[in-house]
Parts: sequence; C-alpha cells; structure tokens
Amino acid sequence: MIYNHNLQIRHKTVYHYSKPVELNPHQVFLIPSLRTYFRVNHYDIKISPNPAGTFERISLEGNPFQQFWFDKPTESLQINVDIELFYRTFNPFGFLLDPDFGQLDDQGNLQVQYPASDHAYLKAYLVPHSSPVLMAFSQKVKSRCQDILGFLIQLTAEVHGHCKHLIREDEGIWPPEKCLNEKKGSCRDLSWLLIQLLRGEGIACRFVSGYAFNPELEEGHELHAWVEAYYPGAGWIGLDPNLGLLTDHLYFPLTASFDPSHTLPVQGTYGGTAESKMESYVEIKSLPLKKS
Repeated sequence: MIYNHNLQIRHKTVYHYSKPVELNPHQVFLIPSLRTYFRVNHYDIKISPNPAGTFERISLEGNPFQQFWFDKPTESLQINVDIELFYRTFNPFGFLLDPDFGQLDDQGNLQVQYPASDHAYLKAYLVPHSSPVLMAFSQKVKSRCQDILGFLIQLTAEVHGHCKHLIREDEGIWPPEKCLNEKKGSCRDLSWLLIQLLRGEGIACRFVSGYAFNPELEEGHELHAWVEAYYPGAGWIGLDPNLGLLTDHLYFPLTASFDPSHTLPVQGTYGGTAESKMESYVEIKSLPLKKS
C-alpha cells in the first residue's frame, strides 16, 4: 500500500475553572481510529497539569482512548495533541453490495433485512426516533430512488440541500424535527438528523466524530461530525450531510458510536461548585513527504 500524502493535525483543548477544582479521572478520545486508507506515523499528547497516571484502552465499540487521573487541584486542564499521518486516496464507491439485503419497490417502500448474525450486533444502531415529519421527508426522497444505495446518496444530498450548515458554540444536539423545521443545524445536528431518517427506514447507523481536512482552508478547522451506515457487503459507508457526499480519504475518525454522547473527545468530571469554560483550536495542514 502506497501512502502518498502527509498530514499534520494539532488539536488544543483548554478547560478554565473559576476556582481550583479536584479533577476526577478523565477519558480522552483523541487517537485516530483504524481505517485502511491512512496510518499514524507520529502521535504525541501532552496534559497539563501533569497526570498522576495514564492507561491506553479500547472502548466497548472499538474506539481507542486514554485514561488520565490527577492528584492535585488545578484552575485549568489543557490537552495538546500532535498527530502526523500518511494517507492515500481511495474511491468511496469502491465496494460490492449484498444483493439480498433488501430493495426499494415501485411504491417507494424500503424493505431491508439484516442477517440474523448481524442484527444481534446492530440492535443499538437501529433504534429509531420516528415522527411524521421525518417520515414525510424520507418518503419524498424514496419516491425518486430506484435502489437502497441510491436512497442513501440522495437522502444525504437532500439533508444538505434542505438545511443550512451552522457553527454552533453551545453544547448538545438539536432534535431532528428542529433542523427540518428551521432548515439549519451544525454538523452534529445534521448528522443526528440523517441517522434518525435512516434508522426510521431500518438502516443501521452510527455517529462519527473526527477531523475532515479541507485543503483550501488555511485556518478555522474544527472537530467534525458525520454518519456511517451499515450495508452488508460494503460494511460501514461514510455519509456527510453537511456536504451531501460520501466520505473519502480526507476524513479521519476519532470515535464512532450509536450514541453521540459517547463520541465526546474529552469525558470527565470535577468536584466542587466552580464554573468551567472550554476553548478548542484545530490546525490541519499538508506536509511534504519525507524521503526514506
């Protein structure tokens, strides 16, 4: 396998507390997850204050993370990650589909059935949040499609065309109906909307958090969210409703889960009544390939 691109990612996260606090153990999900089109050449993480100890672990859903614990009060928590990786281009449509998975009939009804062995694992990724508003939006797209893959592609494009992308500083994820009614949402809002639309049709989906590299953007990168839908034969297919496209080699996931709250990059609590404020900065840039 030839990796013909070199990328550097620097991610700084700082929590400021209004008075000294005792930090409880933290879990940090800032290690790139395994994908076939890239490999990590260098990874470094620095924590301030200096942790009393650390472990590297794998979560229930296969996401790598680091545990840190602390033994001294602090007025801030700073996490600096420096990643250098090599990646190669790949075709996001390069897969074979299981013809027995299902079909879209002439009446616009989507009929899908996962194999029993897959369904046992996928249960958590299939729980829908159904509503008439979501069903009507989905039905409008189904009426224009001829097969399930076409539906995945068209629905992703439809969410992108219907909703304006916002950069939202406040926490949480909007309900899917709010995005449709107000025709806007952040990347995480639109991803959750697409997940619920697809789950409503019986398609297993998970929420993905990571980095998306835009070569034309010199600054202003940030953590990004997108969707992966499971299609037998192809496996997990990446879908980005913020751009209306299948994801390619410029997407570098950190975590993926049935529940968006499980994909937060830093997970932990602190004792006391202090208020906290978080700031984050992401820099992604191409580097020249090193000669061997």
